Amino acid sequence: MSRTKPKVRVEVDKDKWGMNDNTYSSPPDYYYDEEFECADCGKKQTWAAVDQKYWYEELGKTINSCARYCSVCRAHTKALKEEQKRHMEEMAMKPKHQNENFFKNK
Repeated sequence: MSRTKPKVRVEVDKDKWGMNDNTYSSPPDYYYDEEFECADCGKKQTWAAVDQKYWYEELGKTINSCARYCSVCRAHTKALKEEQKRHMEEMAMKPKHQNENFFKNK
């Protein structure tokens, strides 16, 4: 006998829902846990109802957006961006090349 996990539901604050959207849609009554597949690695994940509430109501994200990446892939992308930022800051600190004008586009 397999037991299915009950669907979690969280009530929607209708005053906050869709506050940044120009939409004629009526808000749902509840958020439910949603299954999705990561767009990078293909791993099955659950976008929790409480995370949806935070995403839409507290962060004010568009109601047409949804989860696309798992936490591991999001962390990897964030680390890559931080490394790129660190590298660019290091490059800005380097002294200019003595013949810099030679390399500029004319």
